[in-house]
Amino acid sequence: MNPAVKAPACSKCQAPLVPAACNSGDYARCVSCGAELWLEVFAAFVRPVAAGRAGEAVVVTGETACFYHDSKRAVVVCDACGRFLCALCDCVLQGQHLCPDCLESGKKKGAIEQLETVRVLYGRQAFMLSLLPLLVTGIAAIGLAARYWKAPGSLVAPHRWMLPAALVLGILQTLGFGIWIAYAVLS
Repeated sequence: MNPAVKAPACSKCQAPLVPAACNSGDYARCVSCGAELWLEVFAAFVRPVAAGRAGEAVVVTGETACFYHDSKRAVVVCDACGRFLCALCDCVLQGQHLCPDCLESGKKKGAIEQLETVRVLYGRQAFMLSLLPLLVTGIAAIGLAARYWKAPGSLVAPHRWMLPAALVLGILQTLGFGIWIAYAVLS
């Protein structure tokens, strides 16, 4: 019998019953009070269970099975393809239920806009360009900072300071080169 589950008890005296009395197909007598009992329990009740394993919903006659797991009960329908899914196969993305195949094909095709696997860090690029002492990189840093000012930042750590810093350094660098070129031409 499953050690994590309490043994079935006699309905009259509440004494624990022996596992041999379970599902015998006949009446059994309680060893404590002698009452005749018909004892039927689910097979999973007397089957040993691996430690740490949670129970799962199984299909009963008349219920719908999961498309991927024919022994598990379906709990939801995929919003993209209409397949029945169990709780294990249900991938929720911003309130939409998707099956693993639809999620994977949407990822490959780029059809699911909410699914971000990569995010370009324009602030970091602009900041690195602004640190290079060339006229072109200062202008490129200004352009990147202005173009992607409202773009979403990093998924991990916010680096919102990089875009303003790149903009300021790019402007200073461009002005510095402008002054240097003007001084070289006029002198």
